[in-house]
Amino acid sequence: MAKEDFPRLLREWRTANGLIQKELAEKSGISCRQIQNYEHGTSFPSVEAGRRLVALGFDPAYLPEGVHRVRCPDINAPLTDEEQQFAAKKHGLVYWFLNWAGLSQDEWYDIIAIGYLQAVKKWFARPEIHCFSFSTIAKKAMKNSVRLEREKQSRLPRTVSLDDIIPGTEGMTYGETLCDPRDCVRT
Repeated sequence: MAKEDFPRLLREWRTANGLIQKELAEKSGISCRQIQNYEHGTSFPSVEAGRRLVALGFDPAYLPEGVHRVRCPDINAPLTDEEQQFAAKKHGLVYWFLNWAGLSQDEWYDIIAIGYLQAVKKWFARPEIHCFSFSTIAKKAMKNSVRLEREKQSRLPRTVSLDDIIPGTEGMTYGETLCDPRDCVRT
């Protein structure tokens, strides 16, 4: 087996056995984060961890072959009734995050709410992340929304007033650099 096949094979075996990552972690004594790292290919099991997986029945030689894709939700699809009820029940996390991050509710609520709703969609579409609390998933999504908005704002052109002082001058304003069109010489 090639090293790059291991994440796929482990994930296929786990799902074929009806286990979510949290359950595999509990049965194997390997942390949930480590199971997640194995399935993402960011780390590989030690000899001891490999033995624990084999003891549970993992054997890459007997797994089906082929490429399987991880299900990705349409993050912008409307929430289902179940997702809406869940989102309403946990909505206090939005206000907690605004307070925790020291953000103005008037300026940031809509931006944070988008990240929160994306976390709800992700929570329902990817049960393997249930080894983490929903609040952890939501906090990460809301932090990402703030980061993306700040990046967007940093790319916007800076607006200046004609009354602003031009840096590096002795108090000259932008307005003083303009001339009346009637007074300007055309060449």
